[in-house]
Amino acid sequence: MPKKEFSPEAVPPFERAPSVIAVVGDLSFFVEEAAARVRERLAEGGVEVLRFDEDSPAGSVAEALLNRSLFSPRRLVEVEISRVLGTDSPGELAEQAFRAWERGTPAGKREAFRQMRRLLVSLDVSVGGTAEEVAPAIARKLKRRDLEEPLAEILRELPEEQGGTGASLRSTLRFLIERENDGLVALLTASAPPKGSELLSEVARRGLLLEVNIGEKREEIEAALSRLALARSTENDVRIEPDAIRKLLVRTDSQPGVFAAELDKLLDWAAAGGQIRAVDVGEQVLDESSEDVYVFFEAVGRRDAAEALGRLERLFSGREIRAGERSIEADDGWPQRFLGMLTDEIRRMLLVKSRLEEPGAPPFDPQMYYRAYQARVAPFLDEPVSPFGKSPFSGRASGYPLYKAAARASRFTARELARALSGAADVDVKLKNSAPVLETFTAYVGRLIAGN
Repeated sequence: MPKKEFSPEAVPPFERAPSVIAVVGDLSFFVEEAAARVRERLAEGGVEVLRFDEDSPAGSVAEALLNRSLFSPRRLVEVEISRVLGTDSPGELAEQAFRAWERGTPAGKREAFRQMRRLLVSLDVSVGGTAEEVAPAIARKLKRRDLEEPLAEILRELPEEQGGTGASLRSTLRFLIERENDGLVALLTASAPPKGSELLSEVARRGLLLEVNIGEKREEIEAALSRLALARSTENDVRIEPDAIRKLLVRTDSQPGVFAAELDKLLDWAAAGGQIRAVDVGEQVLDESSEDVYVFFEAVGRRDAAEALGRLERLFSGREIRAGERSIEADDGWPQRFLGMLTDEIRRMLLVKSRLEEPGAPPFDPQMYYRAYQARVAPFLDEPVSPFGKSPFSGRASGYPLYKAAARASRFTARELARALSGAADVDVKLKNSAPVLETFTAYVGRLIAGN
């Protein structure tokens, strides 16, 4: 059977089901929702249901899949197989593991271990050696030697697999795929599976592969993401205001992956018993609805001339530009407004760069996690500066925008940023004298990135 879009109607009753059914999608919440509908359909009429999560020992899962029930002629075994499949983005898995580990809670450690197991499968690295042996192997494959020690810290506490391995579970699943439903059906779930997974391709050919789509119309997507926010906040004992959800939808432009990632950051920030207000979203979440502007800033921060100039061209291609909750028309006034946004960002970068170069400033690393920045760097930036008696950041140093500005500024010198800020006045004069807009900005951004 080919891959199908998930719908309750696509699921056959147990007696007509293939031996293996897989439900996949980008976000685990919606995969679990769909799997519950599949499970409800297959379990009709007295079916024994066994469920295993991603942390379940592979040996126990394989045993349940190979043996028949003593209590029912029909058995449904549900298994989360994301770690068996790995991922197309091992670097992202490493980042997710570190963020979870930094939380320092039992739940955070469990999440870090889960992501670490997926990372090991994705990179085809064995945990047979010590943490000091395995961590360098992972760091080499990721081309991130700076991650070696954090990786080792997680690996030292990673529980050993009990009763089997991911490889043995894959073999068991392939064995099931090849045979007919003889009273046992495996329901597999996976979030963000890698493209071209051989195991899922086999399920698509011999079984049933269902892909979860949360909607095509914007209102459908926003309704699904609002449901996600409410469920995750309840799960984490955090109160989230309806206006906060609406603002988060706007800030992330209703992009599911970005929305889910920013929601997790907010839930960590609020902590159990806390709340998330609309104002918190405004302070903590980078505005993704102005995607091109902020991706352009990121490219400038990386000093990636090709990416920055390509983004610059699109910003002046006549398309609509979004900023926060409002839309900006690319009219005759857009070049001056964009210059103001760019100048503000350079000024912010220069200011935070200068403060962090003062004696006694805490060390800042562009690879530093946001929560580490909030704990170690933001308090210093919020300290009063003499002779003014107040911080130049007005108590907003812990916000995500300044954290990003600090990361961008780390690749420039204060002299380069000051020179760029001074040069903005020349750009302003040229624009007011009818100089070609794109050419003028291209020359200016090129000099900024080159440090001239």
